[in-house]
Amino acid sequence: MTKTKTFIIAGDRIVDNKGSHNETEKILALAQKKELHITTLEIVNLAKRWEDKLQPLQFKSGASANAAVDKARKLLASKKADVVVIKGTDYLKTGYEKGAREGFMKLYNKKFTPLEGYNDLVPLFLRYHKLSEKDFFEIRDALFNNYAKTWKKINPEGHLPDERWFQPLTKYFRGVDCANPNVDYSGQIVLTNEKTADKLKVPKKKRVQIIGNAFTKLSVDGMESLPKIAPYLHLKRTIDKALKESKTNFASEFLKGRALLDAYTCYPVVPMGLIYRLGLVKNMNEMKELLTKHEVTITGGLNLGKAAWNLTSLNSLIVMRERLMTSKKAHLGLVHGNGSLGNQQGITLLLYK
Repeated sequence: MTKTKTFIIAGDRIVDNKGSHNETEKILALAQKKELHITTLEIVNLAKRWEDKLQPLQFKSGASANAAVDKARKLLASKKADVVVIKGTDYLKTGYEKGAREGFMKLYNKKFTPLEGYNDLVPLFLRYHKLSEKDFFEIRDALFNNYAKTWKKINPEGHLPDERWFQPLTKYFRGVDCANPNVDYSGQIVLTNEKTADKLKVPKKKRVQIIGNAFTKLSVDGMESLPKIAPYLHLKRTIDKALKESKTNFASEFLKGRALLDAYTCYPVVPMGLIYRLGLVKNMNEMKELLTKHEVTITGGLNLGKAAWNLTSLNSLIVMRERLMTSKKAHLGLVHGNGSLGNQQGITLLLYK
């Protein structure tokens, strides 16, 4: 990877008709006026079927933004683009007829849903990590309490889901453990290098640097990928690659309160794998204590904060940039993306000086 620094110079979102794209559109209009070469990377919506072929500048999965950042940095480094926009829109609440959304969520041969896949993943995960089911349920509950604490800070007037959402859907998961895609969402970020940011007169206080990024996709997908996913060694490789590039000790900074984390939270097994492989705990038994002291999301997670399906990692980057620019203590942020049944993993590290 080239030594050229990459910055997110603008980012905004519209959630259920609240918000605007003024910040990003203003920068893009100026870039156009200066005749800079702008490339757009699109994160596709839920209606683009899992088996459909994607175009070279299209991305699809819960780790799509991490993969798009990878592509954007290559385009900028090779001077094939001066400015890159990563964007996506999905009207998950109002854009699908009743029943159609559920149909699109049956990803694998149009037969089974991620819920069924992740339910089969848990026993393999428990066996590998030598955890009991009792341990799993205790950590699952501690994770939700952690998300709820964050969400209540953001939404002091908000109410937690109805009691029915706390009832089991499968042996291992309740409604609150799954993503809640009942949201109309549009988001975009603008990336460029230092020279172009100067040319566009972007103030230093609006620049957040991408100091590490890695994306991994296993060669297997669907149910046959579960035994390979359970150890989360591919996630560890992704973390190690991004951290090596960033030259930071994320775990140390996070535990000191100087770094923010946004874990991908749909199905508790995923953030459990992340927390362990990030080295925030030495073993799984330390996880409950960690969760009482440190917030592992900046949004309240994908159930309470709502999940924009393929756009969740993009949303995390937008919110992480905002949080870093306003935080009095944190200067470092890590965004985790998880795609399919976990065969895709993405890690992006942001620095704000």
